[in-house]
Amino acid sequence: MTQTASAVEPEPYVAAAAPLLGITLDESWTASVTANLRVLAAAAALLTDFPLPDAVEAAQRFEA
Repeated sequence: MTQTASAVEPEPYVAAAAPLLGITLDESWTASVTANLRVLAAAAALLTDFPLPDAVEAAQRFEA
């Protein structure tokens, strides 16, 4: 199942992740942080929801 940007709920994530990361997040910044996470989720959905056929080959890797 693909998770879309509309299914993302950043408020509980921020509330749980900040203490785990040792971050003290001022309540006045919570709305900005969650808004940014929503934008990032929408950008990620553009990539994850893009259909690719199974016949597509991986990109070549060049080394110098």
